[in-house]
Amino acid sequence: MHLLRRVALLMVALLATLVPIGAAQNVPWPSVQDPSVTPVSGPSWLTHLGLTLDRTTLGQGAGRYGPSPDRPPAPRTEVLGVRGKMELTGADLYRLNCQSCHRETGTGGPMEVASLLGAVRGASLAVVRQRLQAAGDPTAAADSTAQAAKARIEIVQRLHKGGTRMPPRDYLTPEDIQMLFGYLKGLAQTPDAPRATTRTVTWARVGELTVKGTCSNVNVGGADNRLTFEKIVDGLSVVGLNNTVTYSDGDPKVNDTGSGNSIRKG
Repeated sequence: MHLLRRVALLMVALLATLVPIGAAQNVPWPSVQDPSVTPVSGPSWLTHLGLTLDRTTLGQGAGRYGPSPDRPPAPRTEVLGVRGKMELTGADLYRLNCQSCHRETGTGGPMEVASLLGAVRGASLAVVRQRLQAAGDPTAAADSTAQAAKARIEIVQRLHKGGTRMPPRDYLTPEDIQMLFGYLKGLAQTPDAPRATTRTVTWARVGELTVKGTCSNVNVGGADNRLTFEKIVDGLSVVGLNNTVTYSDGDPKVNDTGSGNSIRKG
């Protein structure tokens, strides 16, 4: 009798865990209007860099990131649904907007993508104050506040305006930047890193961040690659050995840090 009672209780507990899943699957795709979501505008960043999709890591990795284009789609029998909103964190914002170039650790890629950690530590009031006090600055309190604020403004401006190879992130709201900056402080291990917080957003906003936050950083590396570009707008950096890079148009700043590489226009 006790055994049957335990089995019955386990079945009830199992059904209790399955009900929310079934309910979620029956939820229709939400028709949510979010006035903060704006359409993509301007030319593709690949166009800005003079690239086609098949010349990017993502374009060349169809077999790694998903089924090959010539593979017939598998039939789907399950019914999926999502609710209208979700909780967004600073880690989510970093993953959608920064991680593809600056890596999970924020250290970037040497020669091509700078580390974020030094700039973030320079915008930390606690770190700047400790440094000035250690240097014997009698006005460390006031000076540290000014220096940290100036460094933070520079980071925000870089996010909004972008750089030579970094696309602008002008779609990020002040709330996004606050959460993102808090997460960056955690990556940089500053003493004043805040506790992680969440913010409720619509799935439309998540989709916007996914589309607009995609960054294709171009690195020509490895060995014995043969690459041809129609146009290179800003700069061309080549690392590795015995790579051949040819471009037809543009006047880029060339940075060759490898050995035996051939770079020519024609």
